[in-house]
Amino acid sequence: MDEACVHKSDMDAAGVTVKFVRNETIYSKGDEARYSYKVIEGAVRLSRIFADGRRQIVNFYLPDETFGIELTAEYTSTAEAVGDVLALRCPRICIAQLTEGNPDVSQKRLAMLSKSLSAAEQHVAMLGHQSAKERVASFFLALEMQQHTQVEGMLDLPLSRQDIADYLGLTIETTCRALSDLKRQKIIDAPSRRRIVIRDLPGLQAIAEGDT
Repeated sequence: MDEACVHKSDMDAAGVTVKFVRNETIYSKGDEARYSYKVIEGAVRLSRIFADGRRQIVNFYLPDETFGIELTAEYTSTAEAVGDVLALRCPRICIAQLTEGNPDVSQKRLAMLSKSLSAAEQHVAMLGHQSAKERVASFFLALEMQQHTQVEGMLDLPLSRQDIADYLGLTIETTCRALSDLKRQKIIDAPSRRRIVIRDLPGLQAIAEGDT
């Protein structure tokens, strides 16, 4: 075991900085879960490929968010860099060592797992019960909560249109139609393919909740 892990107080201290280029695989489903990561810059998507070749994006991570903490010995999804990514990588053995006898770190790790479980539950509920426009609205609301931008309502899209479609369980055509509907209703603007401006947050919330 790396002796440096023993005296470290958190993942930031124990990790090393690594870089990944656009679409590079960080780890694949079924690989040994040797590391956990925290995004510093960029965005990371987690996905699974079905037997028929269809891809489902199960989650995505933005700066300051942690991924790759598994309860089993193998990764359950494939992680890829959406664009260029800078991340903090920590060996799993360090996290295990940090957790033992350290209530603060144990609490942080539990909070990370709880957040991931909550996000997974919300994702399943969305795929099972929401219309296409409701899913897109919910996606933007979730992004609005995750991002901390200087301009209120302005969102930088971490995913491409195809990535968004795969995350929402839709075709890209349906996703683009839902975006057009939201723009036509003056709920959002799309000044570029990588930026969304929320013009009517209450309206967006109402659509996501199926109140319209």
